[in-house]
Amino acid sequence: MCFAVVAAKAVAEMALLFYLAQYAVRLLSFGRHEDNPVYRGIRFLTSPLTRIGRALSPAVAQRHGSLLGFLVGLALWVGLVLAKQKLHCVA
Repeated sequence: MCFAVVAAKAVAEMALLFYLAQYAVRLLSFGRHEDNPVYRGIRFLTSPLTRIGRALSPAVAQRHGSLLGFLVGLALWVGLVLAKQKLHCVA
């Protein structure tokens, strides 16, 4: 069970790092982020959490799907950290 929690936590951490990279590329591309192939690749990798965030939000917040996806990933990560502590996993 510990292995599954640790593996899921690692996947959640990678997703959060992809969101941070997506925001950094967006800031550094000076408004031309849609033309940037790195941004499009990272957007593809973060699209599952973004879709979950948009599905959970009301229609008003659809524009902020990436932020909501980041928050879903952060909540997932916190839950997995707490599960890891409860199971007394070493890794």
